[in-house]
Formats: sequence, structure tokens, C-alpha cells
Amino acid sequence: MFQLIVFCLLPLFVSCAINWEDCGNADRSFVFRKLNFKDQNLVIDGKSPIQTEVDFSLLDPVDKEVTLSAELRRYFNILGAEQSVKLPCINDVGSCSNNFCYLVQSYETVARTIATQLKVPFNCEMKSGRYSGNITYPVPLDGFRPLLSALSWAASGKYEFIVRWYLEGNEIGCLAVSADLQIDV
Repeated sequence: MFQLIVFCLLPLFVSCAINWEDCGNADRSFVFRKLNFKDQNLVIDGKSPIQTEVDFSLLDPVDKEVTLSAELRRYFNILGAEQSVKLPCINDVGSCSNNFCYLVQSYETVARTIATQLKVPFNCEMKSGRYSGNITYPVPLDGFRPLLSALSWAASGKYEFIVRWYLEGNEIGCLAVSADLQIDV
């Protein structure tokens, strides 16, 4: 689960401070305990890997019926008032909803890397238990560099990413991540 969250955020974050919150209901299946990045300022330059420590529990097993709903917002200050814009889903990145197994397959490279580092099978079905460990992922920028270079001034700012997992229409987990970004490519 975590691997999808990280991968969705990585193309946007080049330099940022990160805050996170387990926003799940009291009866949730996912319980997030830790999402700590090595540095509060992430630098994604295509060379330095992202390093983070994760710790979460899965109280009930996850099967192929789980869906994921993600909302990505960009915040702006307009005349001193904070406003936000929900960013659309483009190529499974942004404010997207889909079957969780489909999204894991869409992000196979990063999902497989993270599953290996957490010593869990590469599979969207997960058993109950506690999952924790350190994750290192080198983010490739080759395809993003021209776009980020041209738009770095416009992309810098405050973002919020909220991911919710559902099973049979009931929310089973929620993770909110926010960051103030300064993109410097």
C-alpha cells in the first residue's frame, strides 16, 4: 500500500518538508504508525535515493476486492486566502480511484522494489500483521526533467495527498500526506 503512496508523490516532490497523518476511522484495518523520511527536505535529482522508514499494521487481510481512492490537492494563496485545486487523474497519477491490485501492477517497478525491502511478497493481497522497515528508492527523472525544468516555478507550493482504501464500500484505511514544495531541477 505504502509503495503506491510514495510513487504517486515522488514525481511532484523535488524538495519538500513532509507531514503525515493516519486519518482512518476507529474501526480501520490499516493502522499507520510511522512514515519518516531520512531528511525533512527531500531532494529528487535522479541520483540521490529517497530513504524512508515505515511502520503500519494490517488488522484484517487485504484481498483483490480492495479499492483505492486518492485525492491530490495543490494549495494557493490568493489575496491572503488559502484556496485549493483538486488535481485530475492523469495516467494513474493525481486524484484517482481504482482497484488496488490494478494500481500495484501499474507501478510494478517501485512496488516490487519496496516489497523486497519490506521482505513481503510482491502481491496486492496482504495478510494481517505488522509491516515495518527502511525503504530506499532511487527516483529516475529522465522522462520528467524537461517538464520539471520548464515548470519548476509553477509547481512549487503546498500539496496534500489523501489516500483511502475501501472494501465493500467501507473505508478500511486512510493516510494523509502534506508538503510544502520547492522544486529545484
